Parts: sequence; structure tokens; C-alpha cells
Amino acid sequence: LIIIFSIQSLTKADDIRDFEIEGISIGDSLLSFGSKDQINSIKSSQQYKSKYTIYDIEKIIDTKTYDYMSLTTKNNDKDFIVTSVAGIINYIRLDDCLNQQKQISKEIESILNYDDKDERVYPSQRDKTGNSKIYSIIYYFKPYPSQEAISINCSHFTKESNIQRTLNVGAQSEEFADYIINEAYK
Repeated sequence: LIIIFSIQSLTKADDIRDFEIEGISIGDSLLSFGSKDQINSIKSSQQYKSKYTIYDIEKIIDTKTYDYMSLTTKNNDKDFIVTSVAGIINYIRLDDCLNQQKQISKEIESILNYDDKDERVYPSQRDKTGNSKIYSIIYYFKPYPSQEAISINCSHFTKESNIQRTLNVGAQSEEFADYIINEAYK
């Protein structure tokens, strides 16, 4: 599987808004992809408690690479400006996911300038046993404490957890990242 990203110039990009997943970037308006009625019809069944709305965008655009996609906008934003976008691929074998993650990482490094890179493995909060792991590579675009980033995660859940294993490629604005870190799950 080849993952293709789009950058709008021939030089390395240094702004997260230049990174596209299936033609969608941070800062785009969902109104470029569908009407207000269509957008309202693709709200995800899973939502945060406040501030942001999650959409299942693959319901109104043709995704070529990902099994499904999600993105967020601020609640009640009449322009539906994208604050995060993610493409998700289901997988079975961890080795397959890690190989794809490595390929995507190389491609990102060849097209984007980034401030810092963080690689780690940590237990998933979604599996209460602590046996499921997230294999994460994160590219930060601004110096700490900014959290504006592109992430490539292999979410490797145990069979017992009954949670789908996924490769997730995502981009998030600084404001959205701050919300996820400090408010979303409290």
C-alpha cells in the first residue's frame, strides 16, 4: 500500500496546513466538500463532551487510501473549518502496521520540515487491562509547548479487548491538540 500526501510546493513545507489527507487540510472549510445538510448528516455517533464536533467525512468524499476518515470542527462554526483530520486503515498483524508506519514516516520526512520528532510505545487508555499498545510517531511543527502535530499511530489492541486495530495518520491544529490534552477526557 502506498500512502500519498499532497504538498502545495516543490520545497519542503513547514506549515501543517500544507499537509493534506485525501485532499483535506487543517484550515479547510467542509463547505468545499459538501452542503450544510450533507455535513450535518455525517456527524459521528462518537462525540467529545464540548467544543468540537467529529465528522465521518468518508461518507461524502471518495477516499482512495483509507478505510475511513474523521475530522473535527469547532462546535457551531458556521464555516465548518477543519481543526483536525485523520485517515484510518484497519489491520490485523502488527508487523504490517509498523512497516506502513515506517513508509509513511519516511514520506513525511521527505516533504515536511518539522521542529521535533517523538517515537514511543505506550498503553492504550481505551483498553482497561493495559495490554493494548499504541506505537506512535509524532512530528511537531512548532517548538514546545506547542502540540500542533502530525501523528502516525499503530493502535494495537489485544484480541480480548474486542477493539479494531488501526493505523491512524492524523494532523491536528495547536488549539485542538491543547483541547485533547487538557480537556477532552477530564
